[in-house]
Amino acid sequence: MHRTDNLMYDCVLFDIDGVLVDIRKSYNAAIKETVEYMLKFITGSSFRTLVTDQIILKFRQSGGFNNDTDTSYAIILAILANPPKSILQGRKFLAKVAENSDESGYISVEKFLAIYGIDKWKKVLTYPAPVKDSMLARVFDEIFYGPDLFRKQDHLEPKYWTTGRPLIKNDRLAVSAKTMKKLNKMFKGNLAIVSGRSRLAAEYSLQPIIKYFNSDACIFLEDKKRKYAKPNPYAVKHAMKMMGARTAVYVGDSAEDLLMARRAEKEIGAKIAFVGIYGNSSEPDETIAMFKQEGVEAIIRSVNQLPNIINKVHRCSLKYTWLPPEEKQGLRGSQRRRR
Repeated sequence: MHRTDNLMYDCVLFDIDGVLVDIRKSYNAAIKETVEYMLKFITGSSFRTLVTDQIILKFRQSGGFNNDTDTSYAIILAILANPPKSILQGRKFLAKVAENSDESGYISVEKFLAIYGIDKWKKVLTYPAPVKDSMLARVFDEIFYGPDLFRKQDHLEPKYWTTGRPLIKNDRLAVSAKTMKKLNKMFKGNLAIVSGRSRLAAEYSLQPIIKYFNSDACIFLEDKKRKYAKPNPYAVKHAMKMMGARTAVYVGDSAEDLLMARRAEKEIGAKIAFVGIYGNSSEPDETIAMFKQEGVEAIIRSVNQLPNIINKVHRCSLKYTWLPPEEKQGLRGSQRRRR
């Protein structure tokens, strides 16, 4: 149903990772631990410091790595295909692989690495495959969820990672309950989540604020078929349909979020204003620059700033980049340094 008050959008859709939750010590750490575990298991060598947040970000910026197990696979496959002589050499090669990736994700990595003869390693890694059939997928889930949540999510007994702190416990909520309560009131409950997470992981980490979302409209893509993964616009279209929305604000932090929102906008002929979040990025300046280049409607540090800019975005004809004055200065400084 179209809104009748002075708000120009019918609903707000949120990504979780990097938007509602800071995942640098949870999902990012799970990628690093999975890569180390698998490479040591296969090669006997340690790659403990190989993967950095910057490398992970480069893969995500391709638009095809919303799934962090895919990212782990791409990194592992690249190192097995072209074993580095040093950690530094390995990082440089991974950066090259990421730069040659695209929205097809791990498939683009396999194509790029084909010249190295990767068939052997693809058979070893058995990916993609269900958790019960893929050691890589299983190790990632065991590390991230920990034994108790792993049993609930995958209905299996943990096999490889039975001790240690579940990395999901390192998730940090990046928005206040006060903000979400305010947004819920502004939009009369028309708030939904469109995330690559499972519902279990989302409800665990968003426990203080999950009540402010329309449960029927939320989409958790880890629980869906792979074909629906970002940047497929399915999730946005479904969420808007469930709320009877003709216009939306999408709040995301990545290239695949933006691709998904733009595709949904085109397919259903609805206006979807994109608000880019950069405060939880490992490279904030790079994230800001990417959003500016793509011409998104707004760029803000945190979702906590969203209630104050909803109508400002509209009044600027949906072609408006908003940054607090001190952050505009910081952005100009970073641009000067790049020149």
